[in-house]
Amino acid sequence: MDNVQDAKEVANGFVPIVRADGNVSLRDAGSLVVVAGGDASIQEGGTGWFIAGGDLTMSSAGAGNMIVGGDAELSDATVGNLVAGEATLQGSRVGVLLAPAATLNDSTVVLNTQQAIGLGVAVGVTLFALGRVFRRG
Repeated sequence: MDNVQDAKEVANGFVPIVRADGNVSLRDAGSLVVVAGGDASIQEGGTGWFIAGGDLTMSSAGAGNMIVGGDAELSDATVGNLVAGEATLQGSRVGVLLAPAATLNDSTVVLNTQQAIGLGVAVGVTLFALGRVFRRG
């Protein structure tokens, strides 16, 4: 692909889209979309959408939606939705956390994996039932 590098570092600025086959690092920087084939680090920055094939380290940062192929370690971070292999949160806040294992230290999670699955099932059953009730004949 054009413009895809093995590793990429963004510091002190804003880049709309960051893509790399290898590792990605954001320091005091922001991006709308970040896609990394390897590990990623975000320090004092933020992103809207984030996908990494490896591990994530995030401190004093924020993100909307994150999919991490490996483990995620967050410190003083805020994330809307986080999917990771294992999550370690220190002083962080996450809206929806989908991970088989999580360690929370002075952190808040609105919906964990089991709660998110339960909510999804409840919404699905409700919509199915409403569809059957209001179906046009």
